[in-house]
Amino acid sequence: MIILGITSGVLAKTLYTAALGMVNDITYSVVSLLQQTQPIFAVILAVLILKERLTKRYGIFAIIALAAAYFLTFPHYMPTFISGSGELIASILALGAALAWGAGTVLSKLLLGKLSYAALSIMRFIIVVPVILILNIGLQQTYPLSAITSTQWSYLFLIALTSGTASFFLYYKGLQHTEVKISTFAEFAWPISAALFGYFLLGERLTAVQWIAGAVLLVNILALSFSSAKES
Repeated sequence: MIILGITSGVLAKTLYTAALGMVNDITYSVVSLLQQTQPIFAVILAVLILKERLTKRYGIFAIIALAAAYFLTFPHYMPTFISGSGELIASILALGAALAWGAGTVLSKLLLGKLSYAALSIMRFIIVVPVILILNIGLQQTYPLSAITSTQWSYLFLIALTSGTASFFLYYKGLQHTEVKISTFAEFAWPISAALFGYFLLGERLTAVQWIAGAVLLVNILALSFSSAKES
């Protein structure tokens, strides 16, 4: 639990945020691209640690999922590169975050053999919060609570309920009954939902490439799940 909390809950988020923070050295598109390598790390660790078995059919579906997620994120086909030593450092940080998240998925699957999904979610937060606080104090990244406005508090509360508590309860409940090799690609539903939220709530336009990539990715996730169920 401690390793999971530090790896996935603290290290991954810190590395990812640090990469995003290097705005003068790397673009968001490159960070997003590198974050999509997470399933590769998760699958490799699942094979090595959990002894999950890969088939040729799974390999084909996995490649299609990675390609569809790429075109959904980059409808104009290419991320924007800046180049330079700063981008290299930021890229390593983003890859480190992807590796830490992939390892966290495998560790979570191991723990779910002993704990309920609710217990795992709660214990994860119990471990992460004090570790993050100590890290912030050590890095001198603390801010007075009075600096946070009432509007920001409402946003933070909403984020904590949705992408924090609710998402982990749902994720661990699903992971209890799903192999890592499937769940890691099911997480690609997030770029689909992000694109749809942007379209319906923020008025962002989606290109034909994004619509097609989103449909292919959704069908592919379902195909992976059904294929895995038949194999088991």
